[in-house]
Amino acid sequence: MDQSKDIFGLDSKYNIDFQEVLRFGNEKKKVARRRWAILAKALKSPSESQPSSPTDEFSVRRISSFMLLKTQELHVVPIMSPENQYCDQFKKRTWYKYSTRVNGTDYFINVGHRNRTFSAEDLMGFNNTGNVCIWPSEETLSYFVCSNLGHFLNKSVIELGGGMSCLAGLFVAKYGNATSVTVTDGNKLSVDNVQTTIKCNEFDIEVKCHVFKWSSFEPSYQYDVILCADCLFFDDARADLIECLWNCLANDGIAYIMAPERGDTLDKFILQSESRGFICKKIVNYSTVVWEKRLALLDNCDYNDNIHYPVLIEVTKF
Repeated sequence: MDQSKDIFGLDSKYNIDFQEVLRFGNEKKKVARRRWAILAKALKSPSESQPSSPTDEFSVRRISSFMLLKTQELHVVPIMSPENQYCDQFKKRTWYKYSTRVNGTDYFINVGHRNRTFSAEDLMGFNNTGNVCIWPSEETLSYFVCSNLGHFLNKSVIELGGGMSCLAGLFVAKYGNATSVTVTDGNKLSVDNVQTTIKCNEFDIEVKCHVFKWSSFEPSYQYDVILCADCLFFDDARADLIECLWNCLANDGIAYIMAPERGDTLDKFILQSESRGFICKKIVNYSTVVWEKRLALLDNCDYNDNIHYPVLIEVTKF
């Protein structure tokens, strides 16, 4: 078998937009074909391969990158709180510094990337997309966070569905002067990765991280601020997410939801949220920098606003 080809005869550098895979839910054969192509590409990637990022020439999301984050590989594990039980986990990851610059100030988080040992279940499971790479909605939400740190001063914050990095929530924890930050995902592999990442960053507050299933959430605490990036595309989970938001959000709190239109999935979320009692404010131009990045991409024939451009929704109860 030609090792430069995947199981469908595609070149190993073939670019696959996973957002498109999720968009065409009715075309089952096309979805299956593309998923298997992603699986084949991931499974045969060398363990030292770069993560999908704005600087990765062959990233599966390079068209949808807004170049807001820079990545730098760290050749020494940046251990801030060494604990014996995490030593093996540190070694199983390649470490990167994710940084962004806002108004002349640099912000960064050290992120561990699991070496490429994905199984079919990892890639094709319901809530595993966050294990593949950092998607544009998390990228733009992280930039939004760093541009509006005052929103989090003395606030309790939770990130829902933060994937393998929970990047936006960790930026809040490190720079937002929040009273507490909790980062979550529904997938244990993602949470394990974030727990290891937390050990390799310095925070002035305790950062909690745990598996959080929207459908089984039992409210014991409500948060001032909720962050959520690109969690709207699964129709079956939308009602659970909205109910989770309602139970998690304090009466005077606010949720910042970042997601592309992706067909009518964003509008359906807004409609169902308003039916539940939320007030939703849809903001297309929430950052001059991000907007200019978008305008620069409009001439790219592979760029599609509906799929690639994250929109901000501010969700409140009153």
